[in-house]
Order: sequence, then C-alpha cells, then structure tokens
Amino acid sequence: MSIQLIRHADKPLYLQVADQLRTQIESGELAPLTRLPASRALAKQLGVNRITIVNAYAELEAEGLVVSRVGSGTFVASESAGSPPQLNEMAYPPPWSGSVTLRQPWNANQMVAEMTRLAQQPGVISFAGGAPASEFLPVNEFRRALNEVLRRDGAEALQYEQVTGYLPLRETIAEQLRQQHIRVSGKDILITAGCQQALDMALRVLTRSGTSVLMVEDPCYLGLLDLIKARRVTPVGIPLDEHGLRVDWLEQLIQRHRPQLIYVTPSFHNPTGVTMPVERRKALLEIATRCGVPILEDTSYDKLRYEGQAQPTLKSLDTTDIVLHAGGFSKTLVPGIRIGYLIAPPLLHRRIVATKQTADIFTSPLNQRALHAYLQSGHFSHHLQRVCQAYRERRDAMLTAIERYFPAEARWRQPEGGMYIWVEMLPDGPTATDLYLAAINYNVAFAVGSVFSASGSFSNALRLNFVTYPPQQIEEGIRRLGKAWKELLTRHDNAGQLSHRATVHIL
Repeated sequence: MSIQLIRHADKPLYLQVADQLRTQIESGELAPLTRLPASRALAKQLGVNRITIVNAYAELEAEGLVVSRVGSGTFVASESAGSPPQLNEMAYPPPWSGSVTLRQPWNANQMVAEMTRLAQQPGVISFAGGAPASEFLPVNEFRRALNEVLRRDGAEALQYEQVTGYLPLRETIAEQLRQQHIRVSGKDILITAGCQQALDMALRVLTRSGTSVLMVEDPCYLGLLDLIKARRVTPVGIPLDEHGLRVDWLEQLIQRHRPQLIYVTPSFHNPTGVTMPVERRKALLEIATRCGVPILEDTSYDKLRYEGQAQPTLKSLDTTDIVLHAGGFSKTLVPGIRIGYLIAPPLLHRRIVATKQTADIFTSPLNQRALHAYLQSGHFSHHLQRVCQAYRERRDAMLTAIERYFPAEARWRQPEGGMYIWVEMLPDGPTATDLYLAAINYNVAFAVGSVFSASGSFSNALRLNFVTYPPQQIEEGIRRLGKAWKELLTRHDNAGQLSHRATVHIL
C-alpha cells in the first residue's frame, strides 16, 4: 500500500496521512492488528517531520481506528468502532454549512508533548507555554504566609479540611466577587484544585460520557479540550470574531445540536486574547436563558487588564442562575498552590460538592490557609499593579517586534489584557506546524493554533505568550521567529506552489 502527499496543498500533511490510512483501514487493505510503521520511520520515509505522523496517528486513535500500545507500537484496531452516530442533519443547509464541524472528541497531546520537548532544548526562547512570569511570583510574601499559618494553626493546617474549602478563604473570595457585583456568599463557593478542576467538576455534573454535546469557542482553551476528551463529550465549535463568541450563530447551533453546556472565556480569551463587549455578553445570556442551556464562565485572566474599561462578568449579569462561574489564582498569583473556585446555581451546588468529594476529598488545607493569610495581608492589590505594569510593557515589546520582524502576510490584534497574542498566516501558505519546525532550528518556539481547535481548524495560526520573558528576550525571540518565517516563505515561493508527490510503500 502507498501514501501520497501533495505538498503545499490546503489540507495539512498530517490530515493527508490520516485520510489515506483511514481509507485503507476501512477498505480492509490494512487488516485488523496490522502494526503501522513507527512514527519516526514513517516520517523519514515520507520526508516529513515526526510530528506530522504523530498527529496523524492521534487522529486515527481518537476515531477508534488504531490503538497505541506503549513499547509495542501502533496497530489497526481489532474491531473498528467507527465514528459515533451523527446528529440528524437539518432539513435545510444552515448559513454556516461547511464552516463549523461537529467532530468526535479530538486531542493533540502527543503533538503537544513532542513540541514541548523540542521547546525545552537549551537556548530555546519559548513563547509556547501558559505560565505567568516566574520572577513576579511573590515568593517571600507567600513564605511568610505559610510560616504564619503553621505558627498560628499548627497541626490543624495539616489535617483534613471541609470538602467545600477553608471557610475564611471562601468568605474572602466572596468579598472580592461582591466588588464585581456578583451576588455571592462564602457558603456558595467551592474551592477546587485550580480553575481546571472547577471546569472538570462542572463537566462531570452537567454532561454524560458518550452522549452529551458541549459548545465551546473555536479556538478555545486546550485544557478544556483535554477534559472533553477524557469525558467522551462531543464538542461543537462556535466561531469567534474580534469581539469574541459569535452569538448571531448561537441559537441555530443550539437548536441543531442540543448541547448540555456552553463554555466561554469572555475576557482576554485563551488563545486569541479577544474580549467580549457587554452588549454581546447580554445577548449570550439572553439566548442561553431562553434555550435553557447553562453557561460555564472561565475568568482565569480577568484581573490581567492593561487598558480599556473592565467588562462585567456574565455571573454579575445573570438574573436566572444559569451561569457557573469559575476562577483561580494560577495566572495572577502562584500557579503551584493550585487554588481555584467554582460558583454553581443552588440546584447544582450539592451535586458538584459531592462530585468534588469523590474526586480528591479536598484541596490542600495548608495552601488554602496560606492563600487566605496572603490575601488578608493586603499585598495582592500591589502585586497585581506590579504584574500588570510589567506585562503591559512585555505585550507592547512583542507587538513592536512583530511589526518590525514578521512578514507582511502576518495578521494579529492587540489584546487589552491576558497573556497571549494570536497571529494568523495566509491560508494558502505554509502551515503553523511548518513554521514551528523551521523556527526550532532558530531556537524559538510557540504554540500551534490547531491544538486549540475543537474542529481541527487554525492550522495557519499561532499563539504567543508575551509575559514569560523580559522585553529584550522577547525582541530576540520574535526576530528569530520572523527570520524563520521569511525563510520558510522563500522556500514555499521557490517551489512555485506546485504539487510534489512522495510515495512510500508499507510492507
């Protein structure tokens, strides 16, 4: 059997490989239990990077067509599970036909792991991660908070805690949220192991594995896509524009797919950085309320605002208890303590608390008490001011470098806050994966846009974290990336955008 690649085609190479292997598996040309070539070997034979083959195999594994066995390799599944039953198509083609894809849960962990490995090589400037800058973590203040808690509470700080969390911390968080006009008390708040677990608790209660549909922004937070994969929930991507989620598409998509939940990050969206204006937030709430679909609001980046007017949270606008509000301190304070929180409607609160108890019983009591002591010290406000000033300088440094070093084909927007700049390439040019492989040779890395997509789109986009490095290193990293990009475009142009075919025979 053979695999033929059409280079410089619109379809990414990994999807070309996956499509042809899928056809051969479904036709019986590749029999059950056939061992596929090792990703490194097949990549070498096809003249592509190993990531291309890893991603192709991941696509097939997500569809149940192949099985990966650690230490043994990748094999055609003994019984092809096939694709899940598709929802009934509408009697008429919707206006977005061909633009939004309902697909089986998709995960790019293998591709991300490979890129992370490459990005961690010595000398690499990596804009790929999602972590805040280490030099601004309040190490001394948090050490004092820990010591204070241990002196004051002793062994009690190391004992079991209520599943809902340390009540003084919950009351302090509630006080902060009331300043944002959210009607909440400490007893309404569930402390979680980071915002990620808050999202997971909501998914566990509101969705059922294998049968539920979740609406997400497309692109959206990669961690949520991982949760969707684990829960075997089907994601439906809702497109974004410069103002966030396209609410003008929402009602028809709800009618078509009957989702159990809508997930959104209204402010400083990850990965695009866009912010939803208040009128669109109100429209989202109105449609979700009328259709009876709960909203899961992620506010991880809300406090990282560098300009413009703060927008009200969806929860503060919610009059019918349809919004679940998730937040945390990983992006603004100390990622390693893993403290997040979730506010759920009263009808769901008890079920979510019970789910939390079965997950891990409780979140670290020592970390909760230390965070409470830190917040009570009054340092948080000053810390946020310092961080936002530094991050704004770094954002501006990256924007200036992008303007200077990136080719004219690049498109981007200036985010008002958050941690990311989303850059788009021309759709008929090289892909972001092609650029990544070229950029690694210049010791610079970024996050490829397609890993953030529920539909597998955005192969020509990249996410850049602008907070990790000081301005001088940011400029150097963007200079390297721009050089790699221009070199890649030159090779692409010299190829004349002709189709080049490579054939490999699998024995």
